[in-house]
Amino acid sequence: MNLQQLSPSERRLIFVFAALAFALLNFSGVRFLMKKRSQIAQISEEVSGRIRSLEKTASQSALWEQRALWLKNSQPKLESEAAAGNNLLNTLKESAAKHGLALSKPQLATSRSENGITAVPVQFELKGNWAGFCQFLIDLQAPDRFVVVQQARLRVDSADGTQMYGDFTVAKWFAPR
Repeated sequence: MNLQQLSPSERRLIFVFAALAFALLNFSGVRFLMKKRSQIAQISEEVSGRIRSLEKTASQSALWEQRALWLKNSQPKLESEAAAGNNLLNTLKESAAKHGLALSKPQLATSRSENGITAVPVQFELKGNWAGFCQFLIDLQAPDRFVVVQQARLRVDSADGTQMYGDFTVAKWFAPR
């Protein structure tokens, strides 16, 4: 087909169609490239953030070595799971009494090991006022105790709005053997 054989209106329609197709292809190509550029910028920012984090950690390696040494020297070793659970339970009872809380339904749970660290959990219920609960939790989680609150469910006593109930699972973590 030769363009000379077409009428001027047919030639004009072909050129308009070609121009629209060219513009549409360019628009699609530019849109695709902009999307890819945005994705690359996002990935680049994530990688830069990881690099900054690794550089910061590397610059603080002396601090982390010091903390690892403290942990190795401070974290208790597990002698007996039953004795550890009973000791934790006695500590919890003393702390609860100290803060005016009533500890009930104490129960030793099954211990579990993960990455060499053994967690010896205890389940119990507490009843008392909000301030006592807060002080109990603050006292419980001192850095050198290695005690973790694994689960806590608190609720207000329906009969007395100043009293709270709590179901807790608390575990003490012991160093790898």
